[in-house]
Amino acid sequence: MKKTLTLALLASMVSAAPFAAHAQSYTRLVSFGDSLSDNGNLYTATGNPPPPYNKRFTNDLVWNEYLAGSGQGFFTPPATINTGNVYYGWGGARSDSAANSSGPIPGTPTQIGAFLSRGGTFGANDVVAMWAGANDIFQALPTAAANPATASTYMTGIAATAAGNVATQVGQLSTAGAKTIVVMNLPDLGSTPNFNVDPSTSALTSLTSGVFNTALDAGLKTQAASHTGTNIIEVDIKSAFTAIVANPSAFGFSNVTQACINVTACVTGSQDTRNTYLFWDGVHPTAGGHRVVAALTAQYIYTPTLTQGVGMLADGSYNMRRSVQSEMSGLFHANGSKGGYFLQVVGSQAERHMNVAMQSTIGGATSTSDQSAYDYSLGGIRAGAVQPVNDRLSFAIGVTAMTGDAKAMMVQAKPTDLSVDVGLDWRPGAYFVTGTLGAGITSYSNYERHTLIDGFRETANHVDTTAYSASVQTGFDKDMGGWTVTPVARLSYAAAKMGSFNEQGVVAAVAFEDRQVSAFSGAVELQASGQLSANTRLSGVIGYEGVFSGDAGDLRGQLIGNTAQAYMVSMGDVGSPGALVGVGVETRFSGFSLKAQYRGTFGSDNQKDQTALISLNKAF
Repeated sequence: MKKTLTLALLASMVSAAPFAAHAQSYTRLVSFGDSLSDNGNLYTATGNPPPPYNKRFTNDLVWNEYLAGSGQGFFTPPATINTGNVYYGWGGARSDSAANSSGPIPGTPTQIGAFLSRGGTFGANDVVAMWAGANDIFQALPTAAANPATASTYMTGIAATAAGNVATQVGQLSTAGAKTIVVMNLPDLGSTPNFNVDPSTSALTSLTSGVFNTALDAGLKTQAASHTGTNIIEVDIKSAFTAIVANPSAFGFSNVTQACINVTACVTGSQDTRNTYLFWDGVHPTAGGHRVVAALTAQYIYTPTLTQGVGMLADGSYNMRRSVQSEMSGLFHANGSKGGYFLQVVGSQAERHMNVAMQSTIGGATSTSDQSAYDYSLGGIRAGAVQPVNDRLSFAIGVTAMTGDAKAMMVQAKPTDLSVDVGLDWRPGAYFVTGTLGAGITSYSNYERHTLIDGFRETANHVDTTAYSASVQTGFDKDMGGWTVTPVARLSYAAAKMGSFNEQGVVAAVAFEDRQVSAFSGAVELQASGQLSANTRLSGVIGYEGVFSGDAGDLRGQLIGNTAQAYMVSMGDVGSPGALVGVGVETRFSGFSLKAQYRGTFGSDNQKDQTALISLNKAF
């Protein structure tokens, strides 16, 4: 199975877990906005900001450069405007075309107009970004401060207007052909170093940025409803930065209240030292903060890719049911002629891999890596009985309970599986037919999905899956002088269904729909057993099991509370178990038998399923 990953783990940006992905590819990034997205446009025009700024309003690069690499600025000749990243953001830009106190700075309407008038177009795989509105607020605060009695009302109107401007421009970009648009909201501006010292100023600024975010969300919902051909994705900067300010060490920061540029030990320190501060100056992040923005944006854009490991919940449950069913078919047949009770201690390990192609940045080259589709280890017990009905027919029942750990890509959880199997074994002479029915429930507790920012995890209290199976096998026992050789052919069906659930998390949580995995399989085996001594018996099996027809249902989800469109990820094919080998040794004493057994299957995509058990049996 081969998948394509569209963004590698931004390891140089933040600490995060490895991941794999569905085939989701973007060609370039086109961004509009203010100083947060300015890769040097204001500096080219005015020489500002001066050192120690890096020609940008930070100490190194800005978020779009970390996400997609270098890009053409506002002053790049338009001949190449459609062949590479385009970064038109300007320091000081407003969300409108009003006069700017910092000089003739093009607001976002002017930036968009310049791009389109210069022949700029949007390809189907382009990502277009909009991040604006803060300067509208900053430039209105002095007027609000001069009239405290009306300050809140005045700033509420400013924020609502700015948010409406951004939403309208998102609609304009969609009309111009943009198919994927990411829109950042504003952090809590009241917590930035410029405003967090004075309580009244902080409160007013926090109120204003909150009003902006609420109005922006409403406006984007309206635009998304009107522009269904465009995926409009909201990036929740506010929630992310609030979490970082509340617990900075979890995200690799040591100072989230002061501006690095005002602290001598920080501004004269190394880049690593500077990036332990969240803020470079009064309102702009350090490069460390911009790296968080880049990783957060990637988390939202690549949600279909980054959630693929959730498919494990259905895949793993399907494989557990298929494996238990196969074991029970053999167990019921082996005990069918004599009847009795059995108690087993069971250990099971299974995994399957995928060959994944990963892209280091938007538009970058791809590289291939091996990733886990599922990997679980379980331990538990099994108990049951086989009851002869007559000299040809016996009835059997078994209950299996196991628990352990499971992981896949960026997802980990603790499965607890409880299942019941029943069967009939019919022996008209040397031939036999064994039929089984089984069902199980797997509850995945401690569900956790890693994100591209190690401090953010998506969780769920538990996720439940159900599974069921049926099988019929036939063969005959051939006595060959102390050894019994048994050819077996088996047909089986197994299915598992993951129930819908909602993740819980600060950013980029997803609501998942039901997902089902099912397959018809066939197996052939050659079993053999013989006496080593009067009380000891050796057994072995070789064979092959393959899938005739399978359906690995798509993984479907949607970002919670977001304008982003629902998505569907193809999960490939149901894997075939492959070659089968097994060995066991049994000893008898005082009416009991004690058996140690190993059974394993080894298929394609590094798929393997291994079970080891110790079984105590007592004949009736």
